[in-house]
Amino acid sequence: MNDDDKKLPAIQKRLLGAAVEIDQDDPLEIVYQHSLFCQVALPRSRPEGRVFERSYRYGSISLEAGKLWDGTRWIEQPLPAGPKPRLALCHLNSEAVKTRCPVVEVDRSARKFMERLGLNTDGGSTYNLFKREMKALAACRMTLGFGGTDHPVTVDAKPIRRFEAWLAHEKGQPTFWPGTIELSREYFDSLLEHAVPLDPRAVSALAHSAMALDAYSFLARRLYTLEKPVKVTWRQFHAQFGHEFKDWRNFKQEFIHSLRAALTVYPSAKVEEIRGGLLLRPSLPPVHAESVAVSHGLADQVRARLPAPPPIKNLAPATVERFRKLYPRIEPHACKDDFDAWLEAKEPPRHYDRAFLGFAKKWVKGKV
Repeated sequence: MNDDDKKLPAIQKRLLGAAVEIDQDDPLEIVYQHSLFCQVALPRSRPEGRVFERSYRYGSISLEAGKLWDGTRWIEQPLPAGPKPRLALCHLNSEAVKTRCPVVEVDRSARKFMERLGLNTDGGSTYNLFKREMKALAACRMTLGFGGTDHPVTVDAKPIRRFEAWLAHEKGQPTFWPGTIELSREYFDSLLEHAVPLDPRAVSALAHSAMALDAYSFLARRLYTLEKPVKVTWRQFHAQFGHEFKDWRNFKQEFIHSLRAALTVYPSAKVEEIRGGLLLRPSLPPVHAESVAVSHGLADQVRARLPAPPPIKNLAPATVERFRKLYPRIEPHACKDDFDAWLEAKEPPRHYDRAFLGFAKKWVKGKV
């Protein structure tokens, strides 16, 4: 290791080390995430209250914190939040896919999983937090909503059907530990059909950041399903992943940092930063052995019946030129980003450029 390597922060060194290993060798093992959780992210920080809801276009997720019975009383569990429940879901999914069994022994398998990711398993805070989030996942109720007012669909997607625990003792005090978790039959069957393979070395390198794990999981599923390049605006990413941020510009700065970390350990991803967002191109998944299949996801079966969102169009050169003559101090594509975001909840206009110029008259007020 040279002097420059020693000066790098630990997270950056871990990312670069994983990137080199991923570039040189195929993974010895594979971990899995359900495509559902590649599309709809869990909370990144602990929400206030005991209910969390996130909506985007035709879909919504609702989480309600629950309770677990310890043999004498009900113990309230928090809502799952942060990177640990994402890792916990990866672990449960991977064990279930590997064994083709919905019942997972948590303690022994979780320790091996964390060791595989290079996380602390010596009984310290990391291991305890990991198990705490497993309990939060086991207790919470998860409900999904799809469709508009013409065809609303509600799906009970609670992944964990049964939770068995034991009491361990730590420093003379009884501690509630997870023992066995059984996935619900509906979730398990869906998982076997819709498991998205991830590289455990990438997951390990991103284990410090919930947003980086979300970006990696999203790209792992989305890029493989593309048939042609697609532009996604920062406002669209904010609507899907950035509910904790009131301003999409603040979200953008945080998301770009996480996105770059994800791309560091996903070398086959074809993603280009362009004006107003990202250009996503069809790419190989992170793990692309012939024996691995990546599905389009649970929610796609429902979304296939729904109207597609309005496509993002380019302005005609004459429209750009006219805008610049009318408003010479304002960037037309900044207005276009807001116009596209405004269109998401509306019917596509018959004349896109004409509608854009009409929108610009109101948009520029206070800006010139």
